[in-house]
Amino acid sequence: MLKYVAELEDKLSKYENPKNSKNSSIPPSQDPNRETRSLRKKSNKKVGGQKGHKGSKLNKVPNPDKIIIHDISQCECCNSLLPDGGEVKSRQIFDIPKIKIKVTEHRILIKKCTNCGAKNKSNFPDDLVQEAQYGNQIKSLGVYLQNYQMIPYARCVELLYDLTGHRLSGGSLANFQSKMFNQLDTFESEIKTLLLQSPILHGDESGMKVNGNGNWMHVASNKFYSHFGFHKKRGQEAIDSFNIIPLYNGTLVHDRFSSYFKYQCEHSLCNAHILRELLYLWEIKKINWAKDTSNILVNLHHNQKLGKEFTEKNYQNILKRWEDLVAPAISGYNDLYKKTKEERLAFALEKYKHLFLKFIKEKEVPFDNNQAERDLRMIKVKQKISGCFREYSYGEYFARIRSYISTLKKNDKNILQNIQLAMNNDEFYPELAE
Repeated sequence: MLKYVAELEDKLSKYENPKNSKNSSIPPSQDPNRETRSLRKKSNKKVGGQKGHKGSKLNKVPNPDKIIIHDISQCECCNSLLPDGGEVKSRQIFDIPKIKIKVTEHRILIKKCTNCGAKNKSNFPDDLVQEAQYGNQIKSLGVYLQNYQMIPYARCVELLYDLTGHRLSGGSLANFQSKMFNQLDTFESEIKTLLLQSPILHGDESGMKVNGNGNWMHVASNKFYSHFGFHKKRGQEAIDSFNIIPLYNGTLVHDRFSSYFKYQCEHSLCNAHILRELLYLWEIKKINWAKDTSNILVNLHHNQKLGKEFTEKNYQNILKRWEDLVAPAISGYNDLYKKTKEERLAFALEKYKHLFLKFIKEKEVPFDNNQAERDLRMIKVKQKISGCFREYSYGEYFARIRSYISTLKKNDKNILQNIQLAMNNDEFYPELAE
C-alpha cells in the first residue's frame, strides 16, 4: 500500500511541483516560471568602470582615406590676406561609406580572321555562366547573415535592400546557401577525420522542425572543431549516418542517451544533468541522499578545478560513499510497481557510477557535457528567431555551414572573411590540435 501511495505521489508531483530549468533538463526558453536571479552578491561599488580599469578610446589613424582642408584666407581682425600654409590641427570621423551594388559587365569579342575567314571568340570567366548573376561578395554576406547572425530569409532580404537599395529574392538566398553547402563538402570530411583523432569527443542532439515535423540536429565536437548533422531521427540510424561515433575509439562524453551506449568507444557521463535531477529530488521531496550526492559531485568538481590529484584510495572511498548513499533507494524497490523518479535516478547512479566519476580518474575527461551544449545553443537561437526550416535540405545546408562557422570561432578566425574565401574555393582547414 505504501508503495502504491509513493507511486501516486510521484505522478502527481509533476502537477504540484513542476520541473524548471534549474532542476531538470528543461531549457530556459521553455521554462514559463524561470527565475532570473543572479548568483553574484550585491556590492557597494558604483555602476560602470571601476578604478584601475583599462578603458578603450577611438584613436586617430596616421593615414586617413580622405582629407578635407578647411582653409582660411582673410584675417578675422584686420581683413588682411593670410599667407599659404600654417599650423595644422586635425580631427577624424570614422564612418561607413554608402553601400551600393556594383555591376561589372564582362564582354567577349568575336573576330573574323582576315587570312582564313575563321571566327575566333574569347571566353567568359569559368564561373560566369548566366547573363546576369550575383558575385561572391554578396553571396558570402547572405550566408553570413543567415547562418551566423541567424537572420531569417524575409528579414535578410529587407536588410540587404536597406543597405544596398537592391532587392534579392528568397530563392536567391537559398541558392547562396546551396553553393556554400557544396563548397564545404571537403571541409566536412576533413573535420570528421580530425574529430576521430580527438581523445575526447562530446555528443548531443536537439530537436528542430521542418514544416512543423520533428527532426534532429546532432553535434559531435571538441574545443577546436564542430560537426553538425541534420537527420529525421534521433537515435542510432542518425548517428550511424554521420559516420563519426561508429568509428570513434576515444572517450565520448554525453547525457546518458541510450543510443550512444551501442558504440564501442569509452564513455563518460555529464554530471551537470545529474546535479539538476538531484536538486529536484532535494527541493521538492527533501530526499537527503540526493543532497549528499550532489555535495559530493560539487566538491569533487571544485577540487578538480584546483588541480587536486586523486589517488586510487581516494577514488575507492568516494565510490563507497556513493554506493552507500543510493543503496537504500535501490533496496526498497519492488519490481511489482513502476519505478519512481527517486528510484530511476538511484538505479542510474549505481549502474553508471564509474562513468559519472571518470573525471576524477582521468584528467582530460571533463566534468560535464557543456561543450556540446554550448555548440547546440546557437542552434536553439536559430530556431527561436527563425522558426522551423521550410525544406529538409535547408536544415542540411545550415548544419554543414554551421560546422564551418563554429570551427572558425573556436580557432579565432574572421567569420565573414573566411566565408568569402570559401566561396572562392579557399576555405579554412584547421590543423590537428595537440
